[in-house]
Amino acid sequence: MWIRWCVCVWALALGGAARAQTVTSWQEEWLTRFNQEREHAGVPPFRPSPVLNQVAQQQAEEMARDWPLRSPSYAVVSERLRRVGYSFHTWREDVMVYSTSPGVSRWSKSGAALDGHFRDLGAGAARAEGVILYVFLLGWHEGDFFARATAGLMDRAQVLAEMLARVNDVRRDYGLPPLAPSPLLDRVSQEHAEDMLRRSYSGHWTPEGLGPSERARADGYRFGIGENIAEQRFSTREALEAWLGSPGHRRNILDPDCRELGLGLAVGEGYDAAPGGYRVVWVQSFGGGS
Repeated sequence: MWIRWCVCVWALALGGAARAQTVTSWQEEWLTRFNQEREHAGVPPFRPSPVLNQVAQQQAEEMARDWPLRSPSYAVVSERLRRVGYSFHTWREDVMVYSTSPGVSRWSKSGAALDGHFRDLGAGAARAEGVILYVFLLGWHEGDFFARATAGLMDRAQVLAEMLARVNDVRRDYGLPPLAPSPLLDRVSQEHAEDMLRRSYSGHWTPEGLGPSERARADGYRFGIGENIAEQRFSTREALEAWLGSPGHRRNILDPDCRELGLGLAVGEGYDAAPGGYRVVWVQSFGGGS
């Protein structure tokens, strides 16, 4: 099925180029053909991406100028995508060379065209020594990856219950009393998680120098607290495993003087160190009782 329609589209695209169709027109033709195959395979359709079109066109023209030139390296293309503002989890490239001469036409496919993870499509085309060179960039946007990876974190009540249960299972193994949930410490933890996400920092102290216990007291908690922070963990299991693997965080979890647990979780975009990046910020607060 895939090879058959590629042969048909070669003629369509070549005819379009010969008629000097607009770039948008022939790119839309390719998008339609790709999406027909994806529909047959039960895969969500590609979305047209102007920025991927831009980079694909640059590559096609570059390869055509110095034909036959191999595709730029992964690092080079990745940097071009960053410069045009495309935040990718990963990307793939397909290249097709079309010629009316027998044996010249060829297709180099990445295998991503029918992969549902890749949702964005860009296309570029250029003529080179009697052939038409087509470059297709298939993008898996970081936002799409992030949405899939964090889908299990959307039910906040469930996440809070899961974390409390996991922490208490660990404490039980060490003969320690279970921790009770604390709505107040939940609020303290959530405020800090959201603040780190919103203001693009990470740490136990705010930019103003407020530490965990000071923040807790400002919210009405009368005691000092212990605090654990983790990032880019996509489940309660992953977050807890990371903390248990760190001596300082592990001490908080197994502190026999702690009686209450609060949890904060902030999920979203906005990390200045990685423009277009996405963060999962976890905060645990351990208290001795209110």
